[in-house]
Amino acid sequence: MNSKYIKLQNHILFLIILVFSCDDPDYPEDIWNEDDTGGLSPVVTSVEPADGAFAGIDTLTITGQSFSDTEEENIVYFNNLLGNIVDATPNRILVIPPNLVSDSVKIKVAVQGAFLFGEYNAQYILTAAVMDYGPFDQFTDIYSLDLDREENVIVSMEGSPNAEFWKVDTNQDSTVWSGSLSKGSGMKLGPDGSVYFVNYQRYLYKDEEGTPKENTEIFKRVNGNSTDLDFDASGNLYLSGTGSKIDVVDINDDGGMTSGITEAKDLGDLDTKCLRVFGDFVYILTTNAAADEAIYRLPILDIAGTLGDLELVFDWSAYTNKESSALCFTLGENGELLIGSDSESQPLTLVNNDVVSAFYPTVLTPPINYMAWGNSQYLYIINRTEETNRVQRIDTRMNGAPYYGRP
Repeated sequence: MNSKYIKLQNHILFLIILVFSCDDPDYPEDIWNEDDTGGLSPVVTSVEPADGAFAGIDTLTITGQSFSDTEEENIVYFNNLLGNIVDATPNRILVIPPNLVSDSVKIKVAVQGAFLFGEYNAQYILTAAVMDYGPFDQFTDIYSLDLDREENVIVSMEGSPNAEFWKVDTNQDSTVWSGSLSKGSGMKLGPDGSVYFVNYQRYLYKDEEGTPKENTEIFKRVNGNSTDLDFDASGNLYLSGTGSKIDVVDINDDGGMTSGITEAKDLGDLDTKCLRVFGDFVYILTTNAAADEAIYRLPILDIAGTLGDLELVFDWSAYTNKESSALCFTLGENGELLIGSDSESQPLTLVNNDVVSAFYPTVLTPPINYMAWGNSQYLYIINRTEETNRVQRIDTRMNGAPYYGRP
């Protein structure tokens, strides 16, 4: 059989298959309808806020036409990532952008049934509200921090063989600030430029910049084991911890290790985890033998640092049903309360005029172990786990409370 005959057979067979296939009543119809022009294409006319937003946090308002009022029928792309749509009407979409940091984000809207995207005609800017700060990694053991007036961060480090304080400048370059006898569970820069710190013991330590470890000063011996400390507007230094007491120290007293120390308050069965001064009050985060956690405040009655009675500010255990533990707190300029915790869903909690909410829950991770304000809207936190030891800087969009001891 020659090749021409074989080719003719193949052509005839192909035509037979084609004819019978077309006549088969069970053969599926074409899925493409050439007369279907699709739904109305979405149109994007504006995005607010127009000058940019925080990635993963802010809610954007996209205004335009031909959106669906069913949320699930709209898709908003930020470059190639999806936003989280929280509400939609035919003329407006509310969407939280992904955690994408870029100054050239292309925003596109797709609507079910429409063949074309609606595209925003400008590049959008998404910035980071939270950023890792400084040279820290899983091999650096960090415990507490404070800042000076130039926004230099001073960090207490536990190391082998020596504990140290590091300084991180605004370019995030680091140097050793001083040696230290131990890490600081709590620390504050004092008005004389020295670092005052405590470490769960009945001692107040003091270091000056450039101090070697062997010259760290055991400055005062106080009445209770101290965990944290803070200055008031009169220069008094308050200390408290597991000793169920609040001591007030005159840092200008040079009469010896036990001179210039006054027991300002006996807290009974309460131990202090964190202490902050705000206005005319000392605020303390407390716990007790039953693991109840709450924040109280005590009024400062005079320039000597005398304290009044406890007033309950926020009952953390009642709010969380003891499902997470509060680890630290601070206050904003207008009395906003920020509480750091080990909560997986809410590592930072904002209490503002009795309204309680998660603060930046999509971009923060637990635990938040320690916090200190910079000189404006930046809050610096320590996030310490077995795998991670880092300092993060948070743009809170609120001013921090003044730190009276800061030189």
